[in-house]
Amino acid sequence: MRVRVDDRSYPETPAIVEAGDDVLTRDFYTLLPQIRLTGDSTGRLIQPEPRAEVTLDGNDVANLVECAIRHPAPNMRSAVLAAIRNHPDTFREIFRFGLTAPVGFPEIQRIVAEELDKCMPRSDSPASKGVGPTAETLLPRMPLPAHLRGRKE
Repeated sequence: MRVRVDDRSYPETPAIVEAGDDVLTRDFYTLLPQIRLTGDSTGRLIQPEPRAEVTLDGNDVANLVECAIRHPAPNMRSAVLAAIRNHPDTFREIFRFGLTAPVGFPEIQRIVAEELDKCMPRSDSPASKGVGPTAETLLPRMPLPAHLRGRKE
């Protein structure tokens, strides 16, 4: 994270990210979850005098993630995907949504159908046929080793 205070810039400042206290809206019906982002300048030779702190609500985080997903740099997109892949519950939720996508998401339904078709074995391939004495195998059957010949199964 880069922290900028007035005319000074502090690149590579580690960020402390933590869940903030929920904020109650004016109508007293909604709690808005927040994330607190703080520049941690401890251990740096030059420390900024005021400590920089940013608080993000749910809409800000959504905009931030959307921006990161659409970012032209592949590393930014990979960071978001790695975070999703590394959190099993989030991955499961996205996977389930893809499999049961509502009618309002035809693009997602199409992508899921294409990917499932790629993973399914073809009915005309030898791998998809049952294994049995008459089934054609990918490799020729090897003879039994000498010490196993003549044994009853």
